[in-house]
Amino acid sequence: MADGMTEKQKEVVDYILTRIKDDGLQPGEKLDTEIAIAKCLGITRTTVREATRILVEQQRIYRVKGSGIFVGATEISSQAHRYHVLSPFDYQAQRNGHKGVRKIISASIIRVPSAEMAQALRIKTSDPIYKILRLMCFDETPVALEHIHLPVNMFNSMEFSKLEVSKYAYIEEVTGKKVQLRDQHLTAINLTQAETLALLKLGAGDAVIQINETVFLDDGVPCEVNVAIINTRFFPLKQNSQRP
Repeated sequence: MADGMTEKQKEVVDYILTRIKDDGLQPGEKLDTEIAIAKCLGITRTTVREATRILVEQQRIYRVKGSGIFVGATEISSQAHRYHVLSPFDYQAQRNGHKGVRKIISASIIRVPSAEMAQALRIKTSDPIYKILRLMCFDETPVALEHIHLPVNMFNSMEFSKLEVSKYAYIEEVTGKKVQLRDQHLTAINLTQAETLALLKLGAGDAVIQINETVFLDDGVPCEVNVAIINTRFFPLKQNSQRP
């Protein structure tokens, strides 16, 4: 039993996990409402809400505002609550005597491509997102390629030119909230994808760092999922870890 979990909360947790398993529910599929669960188990909705909060923290389920709760990861994430802060791009450029340049390569609206991304952005698997490819350069030298994913429902319209100035400043302007946390996971990979190699001017098999990150506003709402490919020969990463 999780620390501090009551017997009633455990009953709710067990009920939800059993339903997911027995019904073969997949990540991104909708679960019963909290009211329905409370009625089925004969307990208060407050108890159900407290129990589902535990499962949300474990990433077993997630909430979509106005739509209910959905199946999340099938196992507890070992990466939960791991936050990092990386040295800013413009600082790195100036430190090396360059100007930081951002270029939008492509932009489109697509359906969210995976249940995992829907969970990270706390949207439905049928919801649309902006998919934006942004090249980061020191002067004219490409140093990073970002695959940016933003929920369409966060923007009345998208001014892509502002993403070539400051992505976070634009998000803060649109939402009226501050960007607060970046939950980042770093992996060393060898590049094979032809378009990425061409844009970064690298050779097949060159080693780079891939950063998968989810960005959160100061109210805890996720606003972006970003996959960035970093050429650390030109853009060295300096990392500071912080607790949430």
